[in-house]
Amino acid sequence: MTWGTTSHPSEGNYISLIGGDNFGHTSDGYCCYGINAPNIVDRMELAGLTWQAFAEDASGLETCSFNPPRGADHFAFLTFADMNTPARCANLLSTRSFSDTEFLNSLNSANPANFIWLTPNDCNNGHDQCSSSSGIAGGDSYLSALVPHILSSSEFTSTKATLLILYDEGYTQCSSNTGGTRECLYASFSGPAAKKGVQISPSGASHYSYLSTIEAARGLSSLNSNDAGAPNMLGAFGACTSNCPSSTTFTASTSTPAVNGAVTFTATTTGGTAPYTITWSFGDGTTGTGASVTHTYSSARSFTVTENVTDSSTPSQTATSSKTITVKTASGGSGDTFLGLSNSVWLIIIGGLIGLVASLTLLTVRARAKLKHLKRAMN
Repeated sequence: MTWGTTSHPSEGNYISLIGGDNFGHTSDGYCCYGINAPNIVDRMELAGLTWQAFAEDASGLETCSFNPPRGADHFAFLTFADMNTPARCANLLSTRSFSDTEFLNSLNSANPANFIWLTPNDCNNGHDQCSSSSGIAGGDSYLSALVPHILSSSEFTSTKATLLILYDEGYTQCSSNTGGTRECLYASFSGPAAKKGVQISPSGASHYSYLSTIEAARGLSSLNSNDAGAPNMLGAFGACTSNCPSSTTFTASTSTPAVNGAVTFTATTTGGTAPYTITWSFGDGTTGTGASVTHTYSSARSFTVTENVTDSSTPSQTATSSKTITVKTASGGSGDTFLGLSNSVWLIIIGGLIGLVASLTLLTVRARAKLKHLKRAMN
């Protein structure tokens, strides 16, 4: 597909990919947490979407001291001020460059994040000649090994996930059709939702199209005029691009919560017109509202959780999603029963019986001793 960069060298492009602008950072080496502007994470969290950002061989994982091998050059999450919170830094994750095990484990987990980012190191991204087989050839080899694992993960075989492989910068041999600085670069979509063998080249496509595509697919508002004006790439998916029907689904933080244990439900809604009104029926007679809600169940059995979404169009569109949650008894808690009595009650009863037996035994011993003493006195 035709796709242009927004600056040269790398870092400004990465900042543009998640912030809709390079904010004057047109050289590498800028870090950390100094850009006071909205970014795609703000939009996703506001919509109740989850995210993770992996960088190969980084240190300080899950903290705001996160440090990829190139700092923020290829990892723009470290450049925005509102990312500097423990809750958000907990989503900054490291994965081993020789296997990407942690990254692949996330794709095969029970509830993968809605948005997952991976920054390879410079030996895997085609940047450096780390060995005789690295450089451009090494990047090709890396992708040929990793991509099949991604596409065969449970996330890609059970949902309409899409993989975007994107280089940050390129060269100047691009047509006037390309947006940004008109440097040519490689970009491709693959996965169950992507069309096969389709080349698209909307006029003015650039790194800002990355944001406009996510925003259009998820019903999110634009960050600024750059992504608002950038063409999206929904044509690569055969997706609806205007007047799309509402569609919704949700995830649960656990499918088998314990009695009196919290479970968080997070909705993902596309199509229609944002903002959405989201209501929940938890199956136990209680309800909730919002894109992300937390609930506790007081009894152990299965409940059908139903999410209802109404969009802001006129007339409004609605969508519904349901799942079954099986609530288990809390280990050692009041939910464990036998013959209608809780384990804690049985422990009290058993303890009392043991005490009673001990007391009767002691009284019997004492009574026998007194009887022997009386017989001796009579003799």
